[in-house]
Amino acid sequence: MERTIYIKLLEEGTKVYRPVPAIELKENIYEVKGKDIYDPEDEVWEFKPRVHVAVEEQELDGELVSVAVREECR
Repeated sequence: MERTIYIKLLEEGTKVYRPVPAIELKENIYEVKGKDIYDPEDEVWEFKPRVHVAVEEQELDGELVSVAVREECR
């Protein structure tokens, strides 16, 4: 099932997250999508498209969202 997860942007000078589509593979493990919106010359994502990530619920701007926290082995 596809849903939105949040990926930290690097080299921004402050904490910034990008909402990105992802496919749930199993509980709290997702494959990052967003190849069509990823532009490495504009933003440096902590996790690139097609990577499998573990997510944790975190509060961002007063809203509870799923944030990618680490890469998972396939």
